Amino acid sequence: MKRSLKKIISLVLVASMILPMTGCSNLLKKLAGKDASKVLTATLDDFYNDPASWLESNSDSIEMPQITEAGMQLALEQIGNTSYELMEPKVNNNRDEAKITVKFSGVHILENVPMGTEDEVRDFIADSDTDDVEIQFVLSKKNKDWKITDMTGISEVFITPYASIAFVDENGMPTSFYQPFFDDVVVDTVWYDSVMGNPLNGRSMSQEEAIEAVVYFNTPMYLTFTANLYKNDELIQSIEVPVNGLTVANCDFWGERYTNGSYTCELVYDGGVVATSEALSVN
Repeated sequence: MKRSLKKIISLVLVASMILPMTGCSNLLKKLAGKDASKVLTATLDDFYNDPASWLESNSDSIEMPQITEAGMQLALEQIGNTSYELMEPKVNNNRDEAKITVKFSGVHILENVPMGTEDEVRDFIADSDTDDVEIQFVLSKKNKDWKITDMTGISEVFITPYASIAFVDENGMPTSFYQPFFDDVVVDTVWYDSVMGNPLNGRSMSQEEAIEAVVYFNTPMYLTFTANLYKNDELIQSIEVPVNGLTVANCDFWGERYTNGSYTCELVYDGGVVATSEALSVN
């Protein structure tokens, strides 16, 4: 009986020690979560106050998509129409890592935004559905300071949906380089005999004082391109190629002696590569 009583007393003493320790641990985790939430709130407030500057200053920690200036402008405008709310932080037992889910409300859900004039694109966005989107942020604590270790979700939610946006002019031509458009309209790039005016039979020619490549499109174009000529991967000549209502871009290079080597023609618009020819061997 005495042994059983001793065992009961021991269990009560152990329990009385464990309960305060557990409560103390939970309290410390709550305090750590509160500190981590303050850091995340300050960061998000900075983001909302000046999204452009915030994205630029955090470019090293955010994977940004390739996006046109017009697309970025629209993305920045839409950020101001959203709001955020922090959920309860989850802190690990060591209190050096916190995971905090943030609910962003009023986010436009955009998929496959069609090309159009600026007004048409803006109307499409305005008519699109909005929803709540959640992002989980991970924070780590080093030297008593909390730091966000992953902010990629910001660009995925607020920037990436606008990366495919492109405006068109009165002729239906993109006002800036837009890869999907040129993927659709470019048919082929062919080397021509500059003397006879016919496609070359094969991809070789003798030394000449002119060299010509022709880019074919499946629709009339109303754009001014730049054609770059490379010899053995070195840029040797650039010319302007205006195309006004034609389905071909004639890239006529002359004024040089095109000697032995491997030549490639690259058609460029607004800094983006529209088409690249196969290599032409000059003997």
